[in-house]
Amino acid sequence: MMAWRSGFLVFCMLMFFLVSTSSVVLGKPAVLNVKDYGAVADGKTDNSRAFLEAWEAACEQQGTSVITVPRGGKYYVRQVAFTGPCKGSITFLIQADLYAPTDKSSHTLTYWIKFGYVDYLTIAGLANLYGGGPSAWPYKGCGQGQECLQVVPHDQSMLKISTSAYSNVQDVTLSDIRTTAPHDSPNTDGVHIAVSERVKILDSTFNTGDDCVAIFSGSKDVNISRSICGPGHGFSIGSMGKFPDEDPITKINIRNCTISHTDNGFRIKTWAVSSYPTFASDITVQDVMMDNVRNPIIIDQHYCPRGGCDPTVESQVQIKNLQIKRIWGTSTTETAVNLQCSSQKPCQGVELEDILLLFRNPEGGELQPAVSSCAYVVGSSRGKQVPKPCI
Repeated sequence: MMAWRSGFLVFCMLMFFLVSTSSVVLGKPAVLNVKDYGAVADGKTDNSRAFLEAWEAACEQQGTSVITVPRGGKYYVRQVAFTGPCKGSITFLIQADLYAPTDKSSHTLTYWIKFGYVDYLTIAGLANLYGGGPSAWPYKGCGQGQECLQVVPHDQSMLKISTSAYSNVQDVTLSDIRTTAPHDSPNTDGVHIAVSERVKILDSTFNTGDDCVAIFSGSKDVNISRSICGPGHGFSIGSMGKFPDEDPITKINIRNCTISHTDNGFRIKTWAVSSYPTFASDITVQDVMMDNVRNPIIIDQHYCPRGGCDPTVESQVQIKNLQIKRIWGTSTTETAVNLQCSSQKPCQGVELEDILLLFRNPEGGELQPAVSSCAYVVGSSRGKQVPKPCI
């Protein structure tokens, strides 16, 4: 789960965004400075009310409006929800650093900054967003279900945003963002996607303690390209099968990425216990470099992170139409390709093409060929294959 207290540092290098639509009134935008609504950049004053009043004024504009957080100083924001529907398009331009609360009483907040029920929204700027994670990590159970920047849906939304959590949104582009958290920080997914369609993640960097990008049930048409992951837990699909009536995950593409010093590279995981039927299909991973990754390619359909699962229960999640092409680099474990599928729902249509993964022993020594391990996988291999394929 993604925590808003991830403590990550988001470098919002969203230097240029254009959202165009014939339904938006063109013309000179209205510019609303949060300072005109009482915001104080002293790092201590709670600016939640000032930010919200600027938003409400922008929301009433018929055409295009720009809310600016001007350069200089630090803006403390305890909690704020920006909601619509609004009458026109809005650009939220963040040019100064934002700081979340760090006092103990804030640890129960379920979000920090939330945008919801608004179409044609652009969030851009050159700034840092400090989630204040280190203040919360010592507390037992912190981060369960909490989110940093949260986006909730509105019909036909067109959204380009630097954020960390998406649930039930469409047509989203994240470009040139950076999330940073220590490698041992808990529950710090870089981007968390669920029940969302047409999501693009481009030219971004994720240094974190959990998944760089976590893709959950109901996600469709997600494209990740030209991005760097590591440290962290890699790019993850799932976990799936824990709850009834989960929507499938389909049309996932990960291309032209680098994964470095992570626990996993690309992983699909489904629950081994109380598994309910659903499926993940039409997934492509190609042109990815793995640099000292513990598990470069892994399917785990016996996922049980806290133990206690019945070993006789098999996942009812069907994985099908998976293509893994042109993957190269080094693994810090001998098993670089590990495909452990369900005996009840074997993986179908798995294709491996041009794989070159070598084993680099963390204790030193020469690079060695890695090995692969497969169970209940139906598919094919072609092209260069190191390690020797098991399908």
